[in-house]
Amino acid sequence: MTITHVVIFGWTEDTSSEAVEEIATTLRGFIADAELPGLQSWTCGRDAGFAENNADFAVVAVFDDADAYTTYRDHPEHRRIITEQIAPRLASRSVVQFAG
Repeated sequence: MTITHVVIFGWTEDTSSEAVEEIATTLRGFIADAELPGLQSWTCGRDAGFAENNADFAVVAVFDDADAYTTYRDHPEHRRIITEQIAPRLASRSVVQFAG
């Protein structure tokens, strides 16, 4: 049974477009370089601006199972990116994992 992981971010008002692009680039590099068994797909991006009051940024990933998700979640590089780049700019965050 696959696990889909969705994270929705709202950035602080002083978060620049350059900072958001750096976060996206760093996350994409992590996914490209890390060995993450069981990762089926992964994408991230900023809101396209089609509607008002949307969140600012999202990550969506699909994993083979809960163990693959946990490996991703707890990976040291992933934790570093969250601690150093994301958390200091975070105004809001919503997360869901669901089985499919």
